Amino acid sequence: MRKREFLLPIERCPICGAKGTFRVKGRIDHIPYFGEIMETFANCTSCEFRHADVVCLGERPPLRYEFQIKSEEDLKVRVVKSSTGTIKLPELGVTVEPGPASEGYVSNIEGVLNRVEGAIKLAIKKIDATKRRRGQAKLKKIDEVRAGKRKTRLILMDPFGHSTIVNRRAKKRELTKRELELLREGPPR
Repeated sequence: MRKREFLLPIERCPICGAKGTFRVKGRIDHIPYFGEIMETFANCTSCEFRHADVVCLGERPPLRYEFQIKSEEDLKVRVVKSSTGTIKLPELGVTVEPGPASEGYVSNIEGVLNRVEGAIKLAIKKIDATKRRRGQAKLKKIDEVRAGKRKTRLILMDPFGHSTIVNRRAKKRELTKRELELLREGPPR
């Protein structure tokens, strides 16, 4: 299947109301081992609002993927996280749950670590000294994972099955009923 791209001009920005500044771009693509997806990106040049998402165009069962990060080479493994996906790095004490503004993305493990690092750096600017030290310890562990000096698991769970880790070493299974009950699903579908 060949990629299909689209651009949707919207008359006014739904955030700031500016006229002629809001655009929605997207493309429909096929990702090996995963299927057909639609990536969308919305932005306003006036208020600088941005939102991106990845949506699977087929139905899938609720899935859980687990990948052991053992080396620097593993940082290149592709990750597709939909807006309903939850990421866990248990050995680092990190859980990233979806919320109302959750975005989907296609990246790699290094990109996931970069996103987590950015969120921690932002958070430690606004917290007390004890929590700041814990955040800094997590940043150090992320650096060790990047350097291949620390192993950790990347767990990706999605109640709609729209997220994946594209690597044959990734362990895949359906989520249990209990796991589904504990997941935050993100925006309503």
